[in-house]
Amino acid sequence: MKLVESALSILEEAVDRDFHGNLGDAARHFDIPYQTIYSWLKSRKRVPSLRALEPVLEKLGVSFTTPEREAGRPVCFVDPEIVPAGRHIPPPDAQDYWAAPLVGEVGAGPGYIPENKVESWFLVYKYQPAVMRRHNLLAVQIGPSSTSMEPVLHPGDIVLVDRDDRNVLTPGRMMLVLDPQDGSGMIKRVSVEDKHNGDYQITYYSDNAADNPPRVFSLMDDFDGDWQKCIVGRVIWSWSDVSRK
Repeated sequence: MKLVESALSILEEAVDRDFHGNLGDAARHFDIPYQTIYSWLKSRKRVPSLRALEPVLEKLGVSFTTPEREAGRPVCFVDPEIVPAGRHIPPPDAQDYWAAPLVGEVGAGPGYIPENKVESWFLVYKYQPAVMRRHNLLAVQIGPSSTSMEPVLHPGDIVLVDRDDRNVLTPGRMMLVLDPQDGSGMIKRVSVEDKHNGDYQITYYSDNAADNPPRVFSLMDDFDGDWQKCIVGRVIWSWSDVSRK
């Protein structure tokens, strides 16, 4: 079922369940005109875009994401070595950290990560605001020749990706995406346009746009209609080596 159809089905079920089918009450609750919700659910004369449905879905607590095998793992410290600055401070509590697998951009696919692709593990503090309530995490190192996201990200930087957050309804979010030709991972900003024919136009674009023009794809033609072949997750944090800057 297409995303818009799925969203409308969820909305229709909510109207029947929470408002006993009363479109007027539902319209007031979701703060949308009565004519709009009527055209969506009854007359079917108007097919909404996902952008138009996003505020309604947020009120319903719904997002179009697909949970996957958990990437981050609990940490177990065994006599952690404390740096000199922390010698007189209580040692860290392992329960406060996730261990996220660290991979390179190439091969950073959405599914299970083979052991030979994991370069190391990256410790993440659970109570960092950007990380709280997230656990399906993947750390990705920017390739040595990847300059497309400068000046925000540089070669060698490490970004943290939430694989449970694939919401691309808000344009411009930085995401880990896949190249449809070879399946390799790339960090790009993403915008999506609903073509109203069951397809979506997906644009990958870079911060260093002068040297990296946008790339435009079709969800149906380039990704077989499968969002998992397109979007891996959202970039939520980054680490940068500033020793040479």
